[in-house]
Order: sequence, then C-alpha cells, then structure tokens
Amino acid sequence: MISNKHYFLILLTVFSAINFNCTLKAANMKILSYNIYKGMSLDKSENKSDFVEWIDSLSPDIVALQEVNGFTQATLESMAQKYGHPYAILLKEEGFPIALTSKYPIVNVRKVIDNMHHGFIQAQVNGINILVTHLSPHKYKKRGEEIDLIMSTITCNNANSKWVVTGDFNSYSPLDSLNYRDGLLKERIKTLELRYKSHENLKNGNIDYSVIQKVLDAGFYDALKLKHAEFISTVPTQAVEHGNISNQAEFRIDYIFVSKDLRKNVLDCSIIKDNFTKNKSDHYPIFMTLKF
Repeated sequence: MISNKHYFLILLTVFSAINFNCTLKAANMKILSYNIYKGMSLDKSENKSDFVEWIDSLSPDIVALQEVNGFTQATLESMAQKYGHPYAILLKEEGFPIALTSKYPIVNVRKVIDNMHHGFIQAQVNGINILVTHLSPHKYKKRGEEIDLIMSTITCNNANSKWVVTGDFNSYSPLDSLNYRDGLLKERIKTLELRYKSHENLKNGNIDYSVIQKVLDAGFYDALKLKHAEFISTVPTQAVEHGNISNQAEFRIDYIFVSKDLRKNVLDCSIIKDNFTKNKSDHYPIFMTLKF
C-alpha cells in the first residue's frame, strides 16, 4: 500500500514535471542567421574565441551559419559546445558549407547538395522546421532553380507547419524595390558582371526579384519586415577584399522567413550592427525572437 505521504509526493513530482514541460514550451526561441565570411577568417583570436564570446553574449537557441569554410563536423561541434550548443550539423566539409547548431536536439536532418550551388540543411528543433540555405552568388537562373527545389521540398513536408527558412539568398526583395530606384544597385551589379564574366545576376538588364517573390508567393513572411516596415539593409556593397567592410552603402540579401502559422509569434527581428559584426564579415547577422 502507498501511504498518503508517498502518494502526495508522487503527485507533486508529476505536477512539477508537467509544469516544467509547459515552461519549456512557453519559452521564447531565439534564432541567429549569419554568413560568417570564409569560416570567420577575419577573427584572428585563438580558436575563434572572439566569435564564440560574441555568440554566447546573444544566447541564441538556434544558430544558422553560411560560409563555414575550413570546419569539420568535429571542429564545429567543439566550437558550438563553447557557446552552449551541444548539437551541431555541418552540410559538408569542402567548399562553402552551411551549418546549424542548437541548444536542443536537431532531428530529422536532411542534407541536400544535389542541384544546388552550395546546398541546404533541413531539420527540426523543438517542433519547428528549420531550413538553412546559401543560394548561388553568380547566376539568377540558378537561384531560381534552387528556390524551386527548396519550396518543393517544403511543400512535400507540410508547408503549413511551423517553418523557418533562413540564410544567404544572394537575392533582392520586391519589398525593398523602392529603395533601389536611384539605380545604384543595378549599376553595381552591372559593374560586377563586366568584371566577372561568369556573373549573370541582372535579368534582362534589371534587378531580379523573382527568387524572393517565389518565397512570398508560397505564403512565407519576411520576419524583418514584420517588425520593421522601413528598409533595413544587411550587406555592404564592397566585398572584404577591397579592404573596408564598414561605412559602405548597403543592400539586403540575407533573410529569415516564417510560415503563416508563425507570423504572430515573431516578437522581434533585427539586424545586428555592432563593433564585432562591422569588422568580421561582409554580411550582417539577423536575429529573430519567436514566442514559442
């Protein structure tokens, strides 16, 4: 027979566990997306300790990285552990990899490199579907094919179920088009096409908005625009090899998109511009907080 005292203790333990689980589900989810420029090569600190300290200061639950050059699965896991993420996935160990790290288990992982310039990672974290990508930097037609593959993948995996799609899209948004009326962006793209014969980023001589339009047409919302109606840019116009990352005119090609069922859960989304980010990459990171 169980005494009344023991029965009470059992009930207390059960209710405490239920309350703890509810607390986890009610907590906010912070997601960081960052193109770290050739494996954070501009961080000269030992074992990228400055980068680790910077991430740790934000305390993100999920980190999506692009250009994780020079890392292996083992070195990524080691670095992620230092900022409190025991789970880490690296797409590949050559070229320009994508990575995903998390405080929570990363499950149902799918890595795709076929028919992609760089590739994408699809996974689940705490019931949220995450897709991290890095689209072709050189050709608008290739980016169109890549986003079709990504959207088809999402459609085949229940497009209406808590999706976060993020990364470096190398594409411009129709939501920002009014900011490009001065022609500076088009002239910059044209200059790069003349310099690099492999580039084909203008579509019939104009800025191509079709990639991001396809994402919007699929029912996704630009998390940054949900919280900031004004244009906020993320990418310096001159690359790192020109010797100066900061103080350049900027255009946006990095995004976090959320599915319709997460739209009202976006508490905040912003571009992080601080003493670290203005000197360590040719991209600025995006930071989103979801009510979970």
